[in-house]
Amino acid sequence: MINKYSYQTLHSHTKDSDGLLTHREVLNICSKYNIGVVAFTDHDTLPNEKTLKLLKKEKKHPTKWIVGIEISSGWPLDLGGGATSGLHVVGLFVDPFNRELLDHCTKAKEARITRMRMMVKNLVSLGFKITEKDCLRSSVGETVGRPHIVTALSYYPENSKVYDVLRKRMKNDSKNDQDIKRKYEDMILRGDSQYPYVLFLSDDSYIKNIYVDYQYYSDFDSTVSLIRNAGGLAILAHWGSCRFKMTDEYMDGIFKKNRIDGAETVYGLWNYESGKWTEQEKELKILKKLVGQHDKLHSGGADAHTRKDFEQFVNEQWFSERTVGLIENIIKKSNVDTVWSSLGITNIK
Repeated sequence: MINKYSYQTLHSHTKDSDGLLTHREVLNICSKYNIGVVAFTDHDTLPNEKTLKLLKKEKKHPTKWIVGIEISSGWPLDLGGGATSGLHVVGLFVDPFNRELLDHCTKAKEARITRMRMMVKNLVSLGFKITEKDCLRSSVGETVGRPHIVTALSYYPENSKVYDVLRKRMKNDSKNDQDIKRKYEDMILRGDSQYPYVLFLSDDSYIKNIYVDYQYYSDFDSTVSLIRNAGGLAILAHWGSCRFKMTDEYMDGIFKKNRIDGAETVYGLWNYESGKWTEQEKELKILKKLVGQHDKLHSGGADAHTRKDFEQFVNEQWFSERTVGLIENIIKKSNVDTVWSSLGITNIK
């Protein structure tokens, strides 16, 4: 039974993708901090049989767990299709043995390695010291992503000089460009952990042509079908990262046509200290209204990758309190089969 006063995070990551914690470590941290439910939603990755057996042993753990996934989707075809780094769909209660979903994960993992190799080549041309082996080492053989590339860059002290040169160049350019100035000030405010992403490892970063977009993806509706066919619920993740294209009016339309089961209406704590929170609260208010109008599912959480992320989530109680009762309402409204979780009778052998 879930403590009705406990927090919930229906979006979290482990070492299987770009997180820094194991599944067991996540469960124990959640238990320590009064997080009663956690969904494991690694990027284009499902828990393997070894992890599933571990989770089965933890079916009586005080923190309830859910098998999930976060799929990197392409744009909807009616918006032109194509790759993007901003559109993610979370799947909750998915069958980790579903063949179509497993095939997607295999193709995505292979494509991420190809993408990593391309970015490594670009980074070397920028003056950084880094190798493909460094990135694979930092990912411990699992799905390789940008955080693993950032970790690989940290293996070489001399890379700090390249960072410093790029930061100073951006600072200088910010004097004559308001957009660069805004990004630079936000980067400095959020700390050096954001330097690589703002400077060169994003599709809208300061230095162009270093970041490489996803090499394999399904369009939005195919992604939703993939999750639904695996018995899961399809939830749009952090709308703010794709709102510039999937506008308020567009969201109204996809809810109306049942092209998605719900959306995260609790997200973006990482923006709280960046000066963007006022605008994001307006964004969340609009989305909550749309989700409510169409009787869709409210979801969300910490989107945690590290121990620090979980700690910030629980310390900012005004934020974490918004997650209380989310999963109870999701189960009641959707009537989803909870077999792939410790909330139901687990189907893991």
